[in-house]
Amino acid sequence: MAENKIAKCCEQSSNKVLQDNNYNNNEATELIGDENCCVDEVGEMVQKLVRIFQLFERDQIKVHGFTSSQCYSLIEILKSGSLTMNELSDRMNLDTSTMTRVIDKLVRDELIKRERDEADRRIVLVTLTEKGLEEASKLNQSVNEYYKKIISSIPIGKTEEVLNAVSILLKAFDTANPNCC
Repeated sequence: MAENKIAKCCEQSSNKVLQDNNYNNNEATELIGDENCCVDEVGEMVQKLVRIFQLFERDQIKVHGFTSSQCYSLIEILKSGSLTMNELSDRMNLDTSTMTRVIDKLVRDELIKRERDEADRRIVLVTLTEKGLEEASKLNQSVNEYYKKIISSIPIGKTEEVLNAVSILLKAFDTANPNCC
């Protein structure tokens, strides 16, 4: 029963997209319900996703002794070799002052070192120490193993469909709150 409600809601949403993009489709106009269509369904799904990510954080990241921001900062630096504080702030969707506090703790724990750019001394580069490289590699492996489990649980041939749906959802979040992510 709930699937039929979601299917009808999805149909209405698709038709709304047609109308919003100025397609001349009289059927689309007739099928569109009220603007609250799917609010409960989408809300429930997003709440479930948030909860799952909280559990993921607890089980995959905090067991290593890191916050999510610290974990993903280490992984971003691992992938890039070094980043400026501004680049890292942008990638992490955090303001510079928050990013500085995250990095301060990682510097204190000797996982990251700060260096001034040789060409422009105003720019601060962050790189992993040897200890940081070890920890970032462990974190990256742990996170990737978890993602592999997720991917293996997606029905064969549906991974691209899931990625497309998540991409649409991310764009919708960005549109709804452009200052967020």
